[in-house]
Amino acid sequence: MKPEKTKKKESVVKPQKKDEPSKGLTFISGLFFNLIGGVIACLAIYILFTVKGYDWLYNTMLKNNFETIEKYPDLSVAERYELKWGGEIGYINKVKKQTPDSAIIIIPPRKLLTQAGFKSTQELPWLTYFLYPRKVVYEDDKDSSAIYKQANYILSVNGFGFDRVNYRIDKPEAFMILPLKK
Repeated sequence: MKPEKTKKKESVVKPQKKDEPSKGLTFISGLFFNLIGGVIACLAIYILFTVKGYDWLYNTMLKNNFETIEKYPDLSVAERYELKWGGEIGYINKVKKQTPDSAIIIIPPRKLLTQAGFKSTQELPWLTYFLYPRKVVYEDDKDSSAIYKQANYILSVNGFGFDRVNYRIDKPEAFMILPLKK
């Protein structure tokens, strides 16, 4: 007897489902993360109002800012900054108006700024914040800064920087923003 030829069963390939989490699992994980976020938010609020040291944020900074806004509703943000920071912010606004956004500005040595009465300008984070996107570099950092040689403006305070420009200054002032090259 001859063995009969049997037909091979053709296997049908079923499309595989992607490993998708069930809707119930997604809901549970979302609920879990929202609960964790709520607990963290409650903890942050608790710390803000009960821990000594953080109370200045609410009792001093926020209250004073809101009082200033209520007192002077018609002032611009720049004018409110001037009320808060004093005349120094006015000089910073002058720098912003006279330089392009791409400017790299050399700032006088910190000692000279102190002698001229500038307080906050000596702090790089403060100055960088208000002059952004301009870049600043202090004269004190000329040996260690990579951008010092790329500077295209200099902040002149009490005559500092007059010798750095390649042109004659007709009307020197105590505070000037000077392009290094004309």
